[in-house]
Amino acid sequence: MFIAVDIGNSNITVGLKEKSKWTEYRFSTHSDQPLLLLREQVKELNIKKIRGVGLSSVVPTVTPLVRSELELLFGITPVVINKSDYKLLPIKPENPDELGTDLLVNSLAANQLFGNTESLIIDFGTALTYTFVDAKGAIKGVAIAPGINTAIRALSNTAAQLPEITPTLPEKALGTDTVSAIKGGTIWGFVGQVSFMIDKIKSETTPNIKIVATGGLSHVLKPLTPLFNHIDRHLTLNGIEAYFDIVTKSK
Repeated sequence: MFIAVDIGNSNITVGLKEKSKWTEYRFSTHSDQPLLLLREQVKELNIKKIRGVGLSSVVPTVTPLVRSELELLFGITPVVINKSDYKLLPIKPENPDELGTDLLVNSLAANQLFGNTESLIIDFGTALTYTFVDAKGAIKGVAIAPGINTAIRALSNTAAQLPEITPTLPEKALGTDTVSAIKGGTIWGFVGQVSFMIDKIKSETTPNIKIVATGGLSHVLKPLTPLFNHIDRHLTLNGIEAYFDIVTKSK
């Protein structure tokens, strides 16, 4: 079994991979003991053999706590993604000090999927990110926008009479009540944004580009599906595993 942990701004995703299948657990990032509930779940799984633990984090203040919890749970020191080992990778970030490790491992996973081909990774998370990787494996640019849930929460939090909304795609853009109006404006708005951004990025780079969608909400925007060459909600976990394999073999 391999264990991949992704510390995001809102959630910590723990992926347990056995026989090429991921089992995924999510916990709130900002907690005194973020992986506390994982202890009982791990006991029920009766894990016998772990080949390694990989850890990606975009929240540095939380990393040491989660790393300690993982060591206690599994008895293994995680391989933490860090820029000192980027030289070992087939992909090359042009600005490693500012590139989130989630975007790095997403790019690594896309490279394993498509090899030396231009790719665009669209990650539907807390932030909606677009990462372009050229045919030589260089990460040439990133665009960042608020994610779907982030946009909906911002709207609800700043308007007292607006309810919380579950992000699902309505049939029509125009709603007949508050909930359907918010869904129409935000969710269909994101369909338009992503479609426009794909065309814009292609015009700035190359039309011959492989497009990968990932993230917990990558399934929400169904009209975009024909634009994607590949959809994988576990792309980040696969990238963490790929990073682990490359780094541990090199050392």
